[in-house]
Amino acid sequence: MEYQALYRKYRPQKFSDVVDQENVLKILTNSIKEGHISHAYLFSGPRGTGKTTIAKLVAKTINCLDLQEDFSICGKCENCRDIEANSSDIIEIDAASNNGVDEIRELKSKINLVPNKLKYKVYIIDEVHMLSINAFNALLKTLEEPPSHVVFILATTEFYKVPTTIVSRCQCLNFTRIKSSSIEERLKEISEKEKIKITDDAIHEIAMYADGGLRDALGMLDKLASYSLEEITADDFLRINGLISKHDIDILIDQILNKENGKVLETLNKFDELGYDFSKLIEKILEELRDLLVQEYTSKSKYNPNDLYSLILVFNEAYNLLKEAANRKIIVEVKLLMFMNNNKEVVKKIDEPLSVKKEETRIETEQTNKIISQEINENKVELKNVSSKEKPLNAYQINEKVKRQRIDNTFALASKVLKNMAIDKWKELSNYLTDETYAEVAGLLSDSTVAVASNTNLILTAKYPSIIDRIYTEFDLVCELIEKIMNSKYAIVLLEEKEFTEEVKKYKEHLKEKTYYNYQEETEPFIIFPNKVENKEEVCYSKLVQKAMDAFGQDYVEVE
Repeated sequence: MEYQALYRKYRPQKFSDVVDQENVLKILTNSIKEGHISHAYLFSGPRGTGKTTIAKLVAKTINCLDLQEDFSICGKCENCRDIEANSSDIIEIDAASNNGVDEIRELKSKINLVPNKLKYKVYIIDEVHMLSINAFNALLKTLEEPPSHVVFILATTEFYKVPTTIVSRCQCLNFTRIKSSSIEERLKEISEKEKIKITDDAIHEIAMYADGGLRDALGMLDKLASYSLEEITADDFLRINGLISKHDIDILIDQILNKENGKVLETLNKFDELGYDFSKLIEKILEELRDLLVQEYTSKSKYNPNDLYSLILVFNEAYNLLKEAANRKIIVEVKLLMFMNNNKEVVKKIDEPLSVKKEETRIETEQTNKIISQEINENKVELKNVSSKEKPLNAYQINEKVKRQRIDNTFALASKVLKNMAIDKWKELSNYLTDETYAEVAGLLSDSTVAVASNTNLILTAKYPSIIDRIYTEFDLVCELIEKIMNSKYAIVLLEEKEFTEEVKKYKEHLKEKTYYNYQEETEPFIIFPNKVENKEEVCYSKLVQKAMDAFGQDYVEVE
């Protein structure tokens, strides 16, 4: 018997076999039970999440003559047998290769013909966003008023590319990424059935690599089963994909930040001998550095965040140089040697005992105070106040009135379709995580979520106040990046998750009372950045202030 790929062999044959798409299944099963079958569906979501599979299940279910109690097809009736034998009434079209107006016109010429055997003729158009504009226009009228015996199911991985005229004529269902835990369970189940020996670590690595796509995970399991005829390990997975383990990357980052030149060169040489792609290596390192910065928000990072920022920029520069480099390893080595030997800042691990840190700070402060006191006595100059509190880089003030307007305006014109489109575009942030200009703000925005969207406004939510504070501090650059990925300007407001929950509660109460939000034009600025006050005329203080700056650092001294 001809070998069949695992993702085909284990494709769900009933709705209960589908993983992690409960909302979609509930809508479809209830509508079929009640006989409220839509004439056109639009399935959108990431690849490998079950769009085409569920489309085929819908086609089978609405045509089955003897549905079971659990709402699964019987598989024995005349219609079920006909569908299994590739019924001519179930038409699958690949829009990527049949995207012209001629193909759609041919479809329209046959659509009025009644089904040969089945109750419904079902058209499944995959990757529908690939259709040309003329093809979409040719499809419009047919999609709006098809014959009663026809059901359209459109599927796309890029929802925002589908014209709104098409979207408005379909019942839109959004497919979500499959949870890693669900993918792991499915991989274990299939491995047992296929008698594939695989470690839990390898299954975990595959699930993370699949990024929410079960088809990708099964394809990887298939490949690994051919690679290792004995037990599949995590090392096997990393080796055949040219990837490096998180443990090895953490060791390299630790070596770099501790300026261990010899060990860093030795590690890079080992990676080169193993045949690792240095572009992929840098991508993984940048992801890990970003994660370390995120840990700072929860006070768990063991590195100085400034060193992490600097290292991100170094790797980003190296990544850009690799495109035209004759020897990629040399470029990475040179950039890291420059960073480790020119950066005078010593990496400070913050996992030292707190008592030791306090004692060092106390001794340093006492020594500095003695120097300043001696200088005051010698020069008989009055120093009003030198404080060692940290000053914010960019102080700002939120206009609460405009904030209220932005929240109300977003709810007033909000749409689930617009939110889904915004969420799809939000994924493009990953393209800017290595960008020299936008890397930092892209990382910050990656920790926020699109909660509500209209054509002109966005409400973003974040778990931690520190993330919101950083985004507001770089608000102009944030708005510039959002305009790039959204292709449009938006009025943006950030809310903590708890605050957003309260706003949703208020909104629902307004709906019950039928007191709807009204859109209001903003007439005042949303954020005010006060100018920094710098006093450069008090020359009599300069000598003393300079000593304080030398002791504490320029950014930590405030003169009043």
